Amino acid sequence: MDRKYGIDRRKYAAALSILCMGLMAGCSSGAETAVDTEGQSAAGVGQESASGDDTAEKAFAEGASEQGGASGQEARTENSGTEGNAAGESASKDSASGNEKAGESAAADAAQEERKLTQEELKEYTDWLNQKDNYGFLLSEWSSPYQINLWEVFYNGAGISQQATEEQKRLYLLKTGQEEIYTDFWVIYYGKVNELIEEKLGLSYDELTSEGNLSFEEAYLTGADCFAMEVGDTNYTQFEAVSGTEDAEGIVTLQYRNAHAAGETVAWVEAGEVRLKKESRQFVCNHITEGMILEADDISGDSWVDSEGLVCLIPEEIFANLNTDADASAVEHSYVLGDWSKITKEALQGTWYHHPSDAGDSTQYDVILQFDEDDAVVYYPAVDFYGDTRYEWEIIDRSGRGLCPELAIYYGGRSVGPLAWYILGISDSGDYFWCNGEVFYRQ
Repeated sequence: MDRKYGIDRRKYAAALSILCMGLMAGCSSGAETAVDTEGQSAAGVGQESASGDDTAEKAFAEGASEQGGASGQEARTENSGTEGNAAGESASKDSASGNEKAGESAAADAAQEERKLTQEELKEYTDWLNQKDNYGFLLSEWSSPYQINLWEVFYNGAGISQQATEEQKRLYLLKTGQEEIYTDFWVIYYGKVNELIEEKLGLSYDELTSEGNLSFEEAYLTGADCFAMEVGDTNYTQFEAVSGTEDAEGIVTLQYRNAHAAGETVAWVEAGEVRLKKESRQFVCNHITEGMILEADDISGDSWVDSEGLVCLIPEEIFANLNTDADASAVEHSYVLGDWSKITKEALQGTWYHHPSDAGDSTQYDVILQFDEDDAVVYYPAVDFYGDTRYEWEIIDRSGRGLCPELAIYYGGRSVGPLAWYILGISDSGDYFWCNGEVFYRQ
């Protein structure tokens, strides 16, 4: 025993041990309470702290000293910190709980503001999307009107085209350098194009071009104030609005699918999501989620970019070394039937070139076809094929009906008619095939 201070060191050590255990118990209990009962945690810690202090006082009953007082003060300080920490944990969890509830409330409000469209409404929007002046806005990917491919919008006339005058035809031939017009030909006056764009987008044609959208400028016919197009097929596509919502601001979001029969070849645009304003029926944006158009972004192999910035999948050296060396005089400009059994998919794999003999030096009606086992690539600028996309293809045996084989290229999936040539024969050496006078030479 230390007589100087009247303290038994063994009892002092025991008191400290008991005090520490009390503090540890207080911290543990406080932590558990903070997790289980949140708001009552501070009170729980306070009770444990008080219990620890009572134990310490009993331990020092035989001889309290300044050191004992200091230890008691230290214990109270630690207990106070523990109590504050637990209270902080409780407040933090209260705040987190409040934020979570507020988030749930906001989500619930948003859900109430956005409603699902009825089947009757979806049917109405389906009919509207399939109008000639609307479906073309779904045939390109765009987040801003300045990104729309207007060529797709107006390719089929958009319901506002009309027959061309003789003067407009003359100007078109002068512009293109052609001798005559071979396929369907129509014009749309500038004012009509502008009216439709303003109706569907809320912008003028000049506003689109001023921001760099020149996708329809190629069709403009200087001197006639109109757009002229010579087309040999159609891009008309039927869609079905399968689901949709309308939000509190009157923005309608439609999920749509191509309306062709299930199980058919994937179409150019198979599915997507379009947004529009309910009251004005103006388009806001269109995003394509499925379709062959998305494959155009996956360019590889021998692809290259031409002077106009267009990607082409047919090797550049083919264009630089086109040849028509094989002697096809026996079938050129005449109707000659060959051995149809030789016209197979295997026999046509490779690259073929046709140049109309009456086209002179113009390459507008040149055709280059490239085939492998699965895909076909078409370069045929007269009907807007530029070798930038792969398509499914096949040779259709029609001999049972007394008809020659059909070369069918499904540029828009099987829901629309294919790009087709009817092959009368292929040479024994396989270096050319012919279609009623049109000769394709192997490259």
